[in-house]
Amino acid sequence: MSPRNATTTSKGRTYSWSGETYWSVTTIIGGGLPKPALLPWGIKSVAEYAVHNLDEWRGIAEVDPDGAVALLKGSPYRQREKAADLGSLVHARIESLILGTPEPPAPPVALGFLDAFDRFVLDWAPAFEAAEFTVYSRSEHYAGTADWLARIPGLGMVLGDQKTGKAIYPEVSLQLAAYRYAEFIGLPDGTEAPMPTVDACAALHLRSDGTYSLIPVDAGEEAFQFARRERVLDREVFRFGEEISKRMLGEPLMPAVREVA
Repeated sequence: MSPRNATTTSKGRTYSWSGETYWSVTTIIGGGLPKPALLPWGIKSVAEYAVHNLDEWRGIAEVDPDGAVALLKGSPYRQREKAADLGSLVHARIESLILGTPEPPAPPVALGFLDAFDRFVLDWAPAFEAAEFTVYSRSEHYAGTADWLARIPGLGMVLGDQKTGKAIYPEVSLQLAAYRYAEFIGLPDGTEAPMPTVDACAALHLRSDGTYSLIPVDAGEEAFQFARRERVLDREVFRFGEEISKRMLGEPLMPAVREVA
């Protein structure tokens, strides 16, 4: 499900606000930042599909070799779409939990991720102030939907992004920096609210086994400068991947010991 005012095109997601069109933050970053991990991931996905579905594609290959090739080539994209669907479902369920609205049904495959979020809430006692809210920058002409904003004891006002994939990648710093330094939040009634001051940014890594990690993310001015320039200055993008990215993610944070009432 797309966020409010968002449209998905063949080139990525855009947002509309007050008659203007804005490219999404994730589309901009995805269009400019090299992703060397994608090639080995794609190769592995095809190999795994071939091994586990031997009878299926071999039978097709006997009558339609091109069709069998297309089936194998498409396996990474089908896997990615499946993971994206799961991530969207988990996001929707968590948004409902935060806002207190009716929760969409959760299939068994999502329950571990939701248990992980419940554990995060129990450990850290976040006071959520917003969920799935869209931010805009007129001066830089981008928009994006942030997962949540919460006041967390000991951390202050935290801008959070939850992930359900296998790992947290450094480019989340660019994403969160763009959200952090956006100019306003577009409210459902069409009005605008200033982007609140953020004390810290974090990636909440939810895992299927019910565990989580809260990863501090350096999403300050340096990351923002890369985020706003990265489609143009390939040299700077390369330097981000080779140098800057290695210090953007901190060690997982540990909650303070909470007394049981």
